[in-house]
Amino acid sequence: MFTIRMGSDIAEAQITALSDTEVDVLLEIYEVLRLTPANGRRLTPAGAMYVWDHQRVSAGISVTYLLLEPQREVAVLRVDRFPA
Repeated sequence: MFTIRMGSDIAEAQITALSDTEVDVLLEIYEVLRLTPANGRRLTPAGAMYVWDHQRVSAGISVTYLLLEPQREVAVLRVDRFPA
């Protein structure tokens, strides 16, 4: 199991601005990332940076994160909304 942590001040500010519904979506993403973070969309062929997009009827969230394999951590760098 991986630990989720904030990897930037930007991510913290973005999370603070989310609605309750969007936070619920984010928590669903975190649950998946804790178990299988490497299933996200890799941003570069050899890198450790990923994006996970999750859409629900009421909200869509995209999380950009860095997978720190040796430490078994996921460092969240950005949390962005996308239209429902």
